Amino acid sequence: MEVVVYPDKDILSHAAASYVVRIARESIVTRGRFTIALSGGTTPKALYGLLGDAPYREQIDWSAVEIFWSDERCVPPDDPESNYFLAREQLLSKIAIPASQVHRMPADQPDRDAASLVYTQEMQRAFGTNGIPSFDLLQLGMGPEAHTCSLFPHQPSLHEQTRLVMPVSVPKPPPDRLTFTPPLLNAARNVLFLATGEEKAGAVQAVLEGEYDPDEYPSQIVRPPHGAVVWMLDAEAAARLQR
Repeated sequence: MEVVVYPDKDILSHAAASYVVRIARESIVTRGRFTIALSGGTTPKALYGLLGDAPYREQIDWSAVEIFWSDERCVPPDDPESNYFLAREQLLSKIAIPASQVHRMPADQPDRDAASLVYTQEMQRAFGTNGIPSFDLLQLGMGPEAHTCSLFPHQPSLHEQTRLVMPVSVPKPPPDRLTFTPPLLNAARNVLFLATGEEKAGAVQAVLEGEYDPDEYPSQIVRPPHGAVVWMLDAEAAARLQR
């Protein structure tokens, strides 16, 4: 695990964009494509905007990129609460990527269990596997209560070992969502956590320096045995770290 602290969110966002470009280019050279799962929230908004603009946009061969989402709110894709909507406005509308390589999570479907299975099968087809796909990069965030994706403290989803995507109801609006589960998160080759703001400082300290207790601090559960984890923090989010 690598933890890097930046003076502010702007510098962090540029560092994150450079990191995504590097992993994308390495993946395309090594495996012929780059698979990434995006998140939602305010912190990655700046990152997506940078990736959709020069000079970063021209540094990735978007025709070799497959984009997924690690979680999604159960709202229509044109709802401002939608993680897909955020990425579409900031990134997807600005890059030359085939529509077939943008895999929106169908969280707006009425049968959420069926939607979870459909998305699992779509991932497996795209990855050419019947097992657990290994993403080149998961771009994740963390909430002030240490949740990541839509895995919140003390929820059954933290112990899921069979399903790769599942419906959840969380204590934050909108409550109904679909989310990646621990087996899928921990199959990644690379994970990039972004956390900014003083309201995250307590959770950052607990997750990175506290005892291992993923029921209380779900972000701790993301520990891929064969992958690298990078935390990028601004000074406010890192303020309580002791080392």
